[in-house]
Amino acid sequence: MPATQFDRDALARWYAHEHLKTDPGIADIYYLPTNSEEREIRLVEVNDMLAERNDASLEPIDLGVNMGWDWAHQLLVLDVTKEQWSRIVSRQLALPGNWTIDGYMHFQDE
Repeated sequence: MPATQFDRDALARWYAHEHLKTDPGIADIYYLPTNSEEREIRLVEVNDMLAERNDASLEPIDLGVNMGWDWAHQLLVLDVTKEQWSRIVSRQLALPGNWTIDGYMHFQDE
């Protein structure tokens, strides 16, 4: 049996739509493939239910889906407020490490 083809972009789209369906606080999701590892999915989730934060340091959560399958991967999710996302876009707030909004894909509730 041939190994399953790993399609990072399709999997990111699936995660985004599932998160949008199950978390009522999420207004928008941005998938950031630029600079990421081949099997790393980076999502920034703009969440209306987060309290405003003034901290300058953003840290993603590793959702731990890196399993021993043919399509093993890492899912990193960074939850931000609308204000933080605006500051990220205007380059006033830095994303973690080598994350960048260059080449992002936008997903939102339909």
